[in-house]
Amino acid sequence: MDFKSLIISLLFAILAFFPTQVTAQTYNWHTLEAYGSATERHENALVQAGNKFILIGGRGMKPVDIYDTQTNEWTEGAQPPFEIHHIQAVELHGLVYVVGAMTGGWPYETPLSHILIYDPVLDKWGTGPEIPENRRRGAAGTVVYNGKIYVACGIINGHTSGWVSWLDEFDPKTNLWRELPNAPRSRDHLHAAVVDDKLVVAGGRRSGYGGGGFETTISETNIYDFDTGEWTELPSPDGDIPTERAGIAAAVHQNNVVIIGGESGSQQTAHNEVEVLDISNGTWESLPSLNRGRHGTQAINVGDMLVVGAGSGDRGGGPELTSFEVFSNIENPEFPNNPLTKAELTVSSESISFSGGERGGKEVILSSQNGNQASLISYIQLDNTTDFELDLPMKTPFILAPGQDIPIDVTWIRNRSGDSEATLFIKPLGNAEPLSVEVKAIQ
Repeated sequence: MDFKSLIISLLFAILAFFPTQVTAQTYNWHTLEAYGSATERHENALVQAGNKFILIGGRGMKPVDIYDTQTNEWTEGAQPPFEIHHIQAVELHGLVYVVGAMTGGWPYETPLSHILIYDPVLDKWGTGPEIPENRRRGAAGTVVYNGKIYVACGIINGHTSGWVSWLDEFDPKTNLWRELPNAPRSRDHLHAAVVDDKLVVAGGRRSGYGGGGFETTISETNIYDFDTGEWTELPSPDGDIPTERAGIAAAVHQNNVVIIGGESGSQQTAHNEVEVLDISNGTWESLPSLNRGRHGTQAINVGDMLVVGAGSGDRGGGPELTSFEVFSNIENPEFPNNPLTKAELTVSSESISFSGGERGGKEVILSSQNGNQASLISYIQLDNTTDFELDLPMKTPFILAPGQDIPIDVTWIRNRSGDSEATLFIKPLGNAEPLSVEVKAIQ
């Protein structure tokens, strides 16, 4: 090997040994190119669904603001049914879920009783399944892992008390909630992130602890391993978040967890610090700071980029911001083109019939096909419950994912003489007419 080849080989070896450090130096925060502007807000959510960045909620009644990644244009969408804030929303199969959120005014805000679901294709809000009464809270970390939604920590009583260490799993395909082991520490005003098979919880505070507010921040980092079902706490001080703060945003960049912005008792202005946890060794490093410090908002990762915007510029309630930033290695990057297509709902039969000698029920299969977006099924019901009985695998409302089938069983009760008939109605979210199945029974 000649001298030149030896030098090139050594350089590649150095780059391979320090991937995060070298790559991070090429990235910086750039202003998001946009036509128009989003509505100023804080304690809001920001998610990506298909080709849209969707800005949701915040203090007061705020419309949905929608950024089209292909045209760089902001437009206004439907307003939520009521005020929602202190959210980390998530996207799954093209629907946006609001789970660990609150409503109402400071300091005694109320956790949501039901999941709220926003359909960006229809630009409509729907009410999803009920949240178990003993697990309701807001200002929690919410993530998606393997098609299920996980809610970590949070607070029950607004900004006064009731910070919890809970971890819950919600499966949209079955409508089932499951309680998982508690985290080592309770905290609220956090966002969470998932890398590989690990859920990372860092930052946050215990609002109202000892009568305190901004200064009750938490330094320790907790990690839940989905494979083992166990929590661990990273050893201090290397595993502690370098800048203690709450009201943070969390995202994943280059397979590590990034904590962005926040608020604390140490300064009046919102934090602009951006710090990354190296999952492989449990240590933290600094990344380039935000151009504008902010808290009370959410970040999303798009390929190898991060996007964050809105939020509050000072700790507490203002000023509310409209600016957006992209963490990228180039200015004005192009975003991938991944449009959403609403899946088609079909039934296996448009009619079912019973005759006098038949026993048992008849089955109709509801299917979701030919699309990449799930549907919220608002209700399934019969218009004649005297002669027929309905059996569903789960309570409505529920989510039907793309490619998913569910059986609907109809039983003829036969509690009176004569022929009977009914119509089975299946209603998805939106203005479309319900799917219908004619049901007949002949004595």
